Amino acid sequence: MSTARTWSAAGGDSGPFDVVGERVLVGIQVVDISRLSTHPVPMVSQGLVTVAGQGPKDSNGAGKSSLIAAVSLLHADEQWRLASGAAGAAELLFTAELAAQEGRWSNVDWGYVIGVFADPRAGTTDELSASALTVWLRINRKASHVHLRWKDGLYVPYGATESERAAGVDTLWDRLPTSNGRTDFHANRLASVLYGSHVRCVSFLSTSVRSSPAANLLAQPLNDLAPRRIFDAIATLTGLDRELEQEQALRSTEYTHRTDVLNADGDLKSWEHEMAVVEAGIALRGEARHLLDDANASWRARCARRFLDAVARIDEIRLDLSALEHHTTGLKAQLSTVEDDLSGLTDDEEFDRNFREVEGRWNTLSARDQHLDTQHQIAAKELEGLGVKHRDLSAKSRAADGRNVETAQAEEADAHAAVERALGSRGVAEEAENQASRRLAAAESGEDVAADELQALREAGIPAATLLDVVQLDPDQRHIWEPRLVPYRDAVVIPRGHAGQAQEKLAGRPGSATLVVADPPRTHAPTQSTSLPASADMRFDLTTFLTTILERTGAQPAEVDVAAGVIVVAEFAEPLTGRAARIAAARAEHRAKAGLLTEANQLLAAARRKLSRAKTRTEAAMAGDEANATELKMSELRGANEVREEQREKLKPLLDAARVAYTDALGAGKAREEQIKNLNGAKSRLEGELTAQDKTKTKLTDERSALDLPGREAAWGDSPGGAHRFLLALPAEQQSRTTAAWNDETCYQVNEVVRRCFPEGTPHDEMPAEIRELLIEQRWQRGGLDTRAGLVPALIRALRTHLSQTEQHDLYQQQQIATQRAQRTGDLAKARKGLSEAEQTSRAHRASLALGIKARLKKVSEEFDRLDQRYGGYGASLDYPEPEPPAEPDRPWRWTVTPKWRRAEGQRMSGYNLRSNTAQMDEKAVKLVCAAALAGGGSRPLLLVLDELGRNLGKQHRREAVALFEQIGKDRNITVIGALQDDMERYAIEASGLYIKLRRRSDSMAYNEAPVIVGDETNRARVELLREWLASYRPVTDIADDECGKDHSGDGVA
Repeated sequence: MSTARTWSAAGGDSGPFDVVGERVLVGIQVVDISRLSTHPVPMVSQGLVTVAGQGPKDSNGAGKSSLIAAVSLLHADEQWRLASGAAGAAELLFTAELAAQEGRWSNVDWGYVIGVFADPRAGTTDELSASALTVWLRINRKASHVHLRWKDGLYVPYGATESERAAGVDTLWDRLPTSNGRTDFHANRLASVLYGSHVRCVSFLSTSVRSSPAANLLAQPLNDLAPRRIFDAIATLTGLDRELEQEQALRSTEYTHRTDVLNADGDLKSWEHEMAVVEAGIALRGEARHLLDDANASWRARCARRFLDAVARIDEIRLDLSALEHHTTGLKAQLSTVEDDLSGLTDDEEFDRNFREVEGRWNTLSARDQHLDTQHQIAAKELEGLGVKHRDLSAKSRAADGRNVETAQAEEADAHAAVERALGSRGVAEEAENQASRRLAAAESGEDVAADELQALREAGIPAATLLDVVQLDPDQRHIWEPRLVPYRDAVVIPRGHAGQAQEKLAGRPGSATLVVADPPRTHAPTQSTSLPASADMRFDLTTFLTTILERTGAQPAEVDVAAGVIVVAEFAEPLTGRAARIAAARAEHRAKAGLLTEANQLLAAARRKLSRAKTRTEAAMAGDEANATELKMSELRGANEVREEQREKLKPLLDAARVAYTDALGAGKAREEQIKNLNGAKSRLEGELTAQDKTKTKLTDERSALDLPGREAAWGDSPGGAHRFLLALPAEQQSRTTAAWNDETCYQVNEVVRRCFPEGTPHDEMPAEIRELLIEQRWQRGGLDTRAGLVPALIRALRTHLSQTEQHDLYQQQQIATQRAQRTGDLAKARKGLSEAEQTSRAHRASLALGIKARLKKVSEEFDRLDQRYGGYGASLDYPEPEPPAEPDRPWRWTVTPKWRRAEGQRMSGYNLRSNTAQMDEKAVKLVCAAALAGGGSRPLLLVLDELGRNLGKQHRREAVALFEQIGKDRNITVIGALQDDMERYAIEASGLYIKLRRRSDSMAYNEAPVIVGDETNRARVELLREWLASYRPVTDIADDECGKDHSGDGVA
């Protein structure tokens, strides 16, 4: 069985196709895959192959899942995601850390899975060698992860030990020819190259080596799975999951196209919005170019009108200047005549001399007469005042009673001395009355004795009183005790207990203070009568003080202190002790002093009246003397006036003659001055007219210069005739326009050009420098009409330059916009077309897929029914309603499958989720898995790989489940490979066609020991045959020569 025919039969020019063909796996050998040993493992087809394990503690860690995963990879199981590179295959490689061997071993970078395929009918070593095909998969830890090579015949690692087999594997790989020319095929071509379009393997793998998102129908009770999960499991077994993924990819493509259409449409609208702004700017600049031409034409008409206006005005100025020159000549002649007349009048010296003589004589005589009259009037005025004064003085002098001045002054001096004496007496009486008043006030307030000391002691909280207030004298005791108390009249009484404190309080004060220490108050009246004065204040007991004074007195009251020799001589009209007595004495004294003050005031008033009469007489005597002197002066003044009157009478004829002469001369002078004034006025008028003529001439000359006819002619650029013809060619309304109107029109047009080139809000730095200078710095935008008119030529020139520079760019932009619009519109149309095609494709594929899914599920349902009826059931089926496809591209199309079966003969189908015994549920799960595998396979042998076989099966049902797999596998050409837990081994050995046990006794061992391989009675001989044949390979020639393309299928025969 050669592979040469498979190169062109199905693959054509695309490369090898279906290389394995009808062959089945008869042996597998791995190197550096997990912890598996390198021993070749024979395999049988049809029936159940169970893989058990024995690790250091239990079956875990022996590599069961790694082995069956390697088998599924070798059979191109699509659950490895081969189209995406099968990156998960790298997880099969030996990893030192996972094996707890990082201290002794390192991770491997690549490993090998080697499968030997042969004709299932081959029964001898020769037949096996003739039909054998050895497939090598090199798994790399880094991409690309899977490399494929193969060779006809037996070609496997060999050696007596693990190290020998592992040592030569790389050399054997290198000798294999590359599968794809100079390179190898990778995971994405693995299925088509080896098996063509046939599905050779379905699997349930849920381990860390290669987990599956689909549910494992055998990993948990069937009725615990939802219909959606059951469909996912069947889809995985039948290959529908890839079809659904393709449908989801088409929906995603459709969504992408729809998103592209929306994005393209949005981008086109956004671009159109942006380009509308650009096109609006281009259109505005186009309008600006036309407006600029209009503005230029208006400016040219303005220059023509302004030039013609200047020519006409200059002609008018020329005529006006000629008329002014003629008028100025006449005015100068008139001015010369007036100046001659004026010179003759101002140079008449004889008239001036005569006028000065007459004027001088008149002034002298009139001044003399005026002086005499003034002196007369002054004297008369003075006489009038002296007469009044004389009368007043005469009346006042009568009060002198005949006394002269000396007598009156002597009497006044005596009266003044009497007043001074009366004032002195009144002052003494007033001071005595004031003192008596103060003593009365002090007595009434109790502060007439030791007032300062009492205040100080009271502030210190010390009880105190004056001695004279404390002592109380009866009338009979006054004449005896008052002299005795006089020396102590200013004393202050204090309690004995406060004597020291009172002394400290009063120490340091100016003056002196007398303190009398009193005994504490008595609690009972004295038992014996005493002649001592009583105490008016119960706080103070003066018995000790008074007794001591009494002991020092003599026989007479005046003898106060006999021992000290003190005698007091005094008479007291009022009582000395007691406050009332002191107040009465003070009042009596005050009344006496007040009487004396009244008498002194009366004497003073009489003295002042006498002084007043003396002063009046003195003044009257002096008035009499002054009246006599006034009368004498009046006589002198009357005589002087009589002399003055005589002098004025003599002067009158001369004065009258001088007045007449002066009047005549003055009239003649005034007439002469009036004539001179008139001539000066005429001269000033003529000079003013000449000045006005000069100003007018200067103004006209300046106006002519300001017209700048050469500049206007240069601005127009032609002759006046050309300007006249240009204006005549304009419409009638424009011919009559003034320069100001043309200025306004031109400035408006230029401003419109500016507004279109640079819309309002354009930043200044985006304008050309020249235009920015004119618009901003030279105040075009804020200036008036005159300012703008002066900037028009420069601004037109700058705008024309700017518009000329932007014209080509605008044309280029328009072309670009048209091109991009066509391109973007075309892109949108293409996107819409792509969306339409994607929608049609998606709908067609979905419809086709729905039919395919239902056909496949129908096939599964039929196989399920056949298996159920053949192996002890009453018939089964599946319900699989067609769901609506989801609108979201990232959500899968969720189908559901509901298994049903008959619980007894002739009954209707009931759902799987009804309560049922676990044996029946496990049985149906096995049949459903096999039905799905059969429906997913074809005419070729099928491999069903199951991980954790029977993990959820009850102990009483495991034997039946395992036996069912073996029986179905043999009947339907299915090879079931399942990994077992520890408690499944005894059932697997009895029921499986091939039993493989992987062994590793200690965690210190990096790799497994040689596996235990046992076939049942039917397969035992074939297993032994395969074991010997696989181990017999030895190379007999160098296979490097195989590059010539020769068939070396016999190289594997031992």
